[in-house]
Amino acid sequence: MPRYYCHILNGKMLIDDVGVEVADTEAAKLEAVKYAGTILTSEHPTDMWKGIPWEIKVTDGPSPSEGRTFHTLTLTAEINAT
Repeated sequence: MPRYYCHILNGKMLIDDVGVEVADTEAAKLEAVKYAGTILTSEHPTDMWKGIPWEIKVTDGPSPSEGRTFHTLTLTAEINAT
């Protein structure tokens, strides 16, 4: 099975150098969504809540500059004063 990587770009770069083996790019897309969910429900604050967009790039290379990008998931959020 092919290996896909989910790299995060959010003003800095978090490299996925392990990846995941799944059947195809559709399965890799689902892994990216699961990964985003894990990050969003973690206890660590993120820059995303300051309006800084996150991109999760699904590639077939262990670095965003290597291989092909198959999917990009973009997330952004802001806390609005009430």
